[in-house]
Amino acid sequence: MSIPSAKYLKKKASNRLQSGNDPKKVVLVYAGIVALSSLVVTVVQDLLDSQISQTGGIQNIGTRSMLTTADTVLTIVQLLLVMCLTLGYTGSMLRIARGQYASPNSLKAGGERIWVLLRTRLLQMLIMTAAAFALCFLVINVCLLTLLSNRVIAVMGTVSAEELLSNGLALIALYSAMLPIMLIYLVVLVPLLWYFSCTYRMVDYLLIDRPQLGAFGVLRESRRMMQGNMKMMFRVDLSFWWYYLLQALVSVLIYLNMVLALFAIGLPPEVLYWGTVVLYLAADFALRYFFSNKVAVTYALFYDSLCPKQEQSGAVL
Repeated sequence: MSIPSAKYLKKKASNRLQSGNDPKKVVLVYAGIVALSSLVVTVVQDLLDSQISQTGGIQNIGTRSMLTTADTVLTIVQLLLVMCLTLGYTGSMLRIARGQYASPNSLKAGGERIWVLLRTRLLQMLIMTAAAFALCFLVINVCLLTLLSNRVIAVMGTVSAEELLSNGLALIALYSAMLPIMLIYLVVLVPLLWYFSCTYRMVDYLLIDRPQLGAFGVLRESRRMMQGNMKMMFRVDLSFWWYYLLQALVSVLIYLNMVLALFAIGLPPEVLYWGTVVLYLAADFALRYFFSNKVAVTYALFYDSLCPKQEQSGAVL
């Protein structure tokens, strides 16, 4: 099946958004809930960490355990909330791509599919992890058969395991010797991750349209749909290079307090930390609110071009 060009998809996405029923309201609710939930979780976790640091001694081990568990549970709950909201947002943009009505209520679709969504995400994580470990094993074994292993062997031959743990210079020397191997691994890992990401790019749309397929079913169907269409997906991804660059820059903001600390910026630690958190959340909100609609609708149109005659009874209401 012929897929329209990236330029055509983006132009059609703009037209759909202009004629849609206030799509900005959908992304406003989505981005607002993500930002607010992240801020609330960060504040609560900071309070929990403060309490944990004050509960020392064996007599308070139960309290520390309870607080640590609450911290972990809070992180998981927030992760599930964002995961469900993101799927609901994807469904809303799919409706807009099809010229259908979409409202903030459409965001509930992710929660309605939470169990199949969880199973699918776990399977995707297992596949990606297995591929990364298999690649690591392959790269290390190949490098051991080349001259790249000579420096590693030389370092390991001059120091013992105890010295590596206790001697910082020896550990730095080992890392330096392994750097070429790690760079080769990263160079190969990035396209591999993109390949798997592209292979399962249609999963979220299938969870919206055909959740009855189940976790294994949507993964198989996504692989089938993307066969022969990787090149066009790469072109669409490439056309949004600016968006992914902005995403990377926003992600870097979360480490801004560490960067400023390295340059000895004279700000109190608490002000520096919370300023970084607020700046990151504000930038993330702005990126989602101003740019994510067009990107999401373009990819939804890509999906629809692969299955134009597909029954839409499972779409978000």
